[in-house]
Amino acid sequence: MDAEKKQNVKMRSIARKISADFNFRLLIIFLVLDAVVVFLNVGSWMVLTELDALGMSIIDAAKTSLDIKIPAGHFVFPHESDPVEFLNKIRYYVPQIKKSVPAANIAVESISIAGLMLFLEMFWVITGFFRGGSRVRKKLAPLNRLAATAQLISSANFEGDSFHALEDALEKIDASQTDCHLSTGNTELQGIESAINNLIDRMKQSYVQQARFVSDASHELRTPISVIQGYANMLDRWGKEDEKVLEESISAIKTESESMSKLVEQLLFLARGDNGKNQLNMEDIDLNAMMQELYDEYLMVDPAHEFILKNEGAPVIAYGDYAMIKQTARILTDNAVKYTPEGNEIYFSAYTDEKGVPVFEVQDTGIGIAPEDLPKVFERFYRADDARNRKTGGTGLGLSIAKWIVDRHGGHFDIKSYPDAGTRFSVFLPVKKTNDK
Repeated sequence: MDAEKKQNVKMRSIARKISADFNFRLLIIFLVLDAVVVFLNVGSWMVLTELDALGMSIIDAAKTSLDIKIPAGHFVFPHESDPVEFLNKIRYYVPQIKKSVPAANIAVESISIAGLMLFLEMFWVITGFFRGGSRVRKKLAPLNRLAATAQLISSANFEGDSFHALEDALEKIDASQTDCHLSTGNTELQGIESAINNLIDRMKQSYVQQARFVSDASHELRTPISVIQGYANMLDRWGKEDEKVLEESISAIKTESESMSKLVEQLLFLARGDNGKNQLNMEDIDLNAMMQELYDEYLMVDPAHEFILKNEGAPVIAYGDYAMIKQTARILTDNAVKYTPEGNEIYFSAYTDEKGVPVFEVQDTGIGIAPEDLPKVFERFYRADDARNRKTGGTGLGLSIAKWIVDRHGGHFDIKSYPDAGTRFSVFLPVKKTNDK
């Protein structure tokens, strides 16, 4: 029992170290982003202040060729020990009018922004440290069980032949082989043999899934971070002198930050789903009414495509979580929009099939999916064409989320697709059972 406690303590220590290392790296990224945001905020204020001194707006400056550099001023800091007085007396020297103007507002604003962001980030990192330790321990649980089994084996009393049979079988296991298993040929050891082989299989599966997930997630996050770093460097070099570079950099950093935020949200949704923390609020829902809402929404937000609703009027009742089922329909529609040329049709429909199963469909007239790619479309981060996905956007997680939602409801997908003709996603959902309350 003492050995088991020591092993658990050791495992918790390893999990804490892994979680601490990850969250430290995350904190560094947050601090860099904070510095970029404060730099952009102060730089924008300097530019606007000097343009205001010249009686010009950003639009006027963009249309005129200025002979002077903007921003060209500098801050003047007072010799005050009192923090409040120090902030109130900060001024900014504007060379265009050879005067200094009060800069207390931008100082307080920048400190407030940095303080708020740092507070939220520290809260995220601290809570992530404790949550991360628990998640890491769960992932390391197979190793812990393997160690416990090994300890049990080492402390057991075997006959000489059984011990040597187990020893020989363990020596023959090749960790580099994907199909390695323990085989002793001894009936007395079948229980231990089966337990070890089950552990090996679970470890392999867990390792492959985690390695792929970490690799894919790192790859997806690397691109927006690299873009943000690149534009931050460009701002540092030329942003003070080139208004076009300043506006382009701010726009790019905002876009990539939003992309990264969306990716993180989707990763968190799937992580919560894998841990059983996404709860469903089950109720009777009318798929016809839901598709009508979806149709009305996309008519407003996307005038570039022709949306067609096939509505027979009769309610199509399914049993599920309305918000999640509608999220699935939105994911399918967003995919249809991305891969359907402008002006082409996208169809919505809902009906009850001949077996009484409620179904809703989203069908496009786009580029279609190749037959060899169809079995893989629900895999996380899977892309049939990397170049096409970079052009259309997306994270590669939308269909994975849709699949998780439908599976959690006990439903299933049916996909029909033809290259250069279009794709139809049909979602089959359950109805409320008579004994459900």
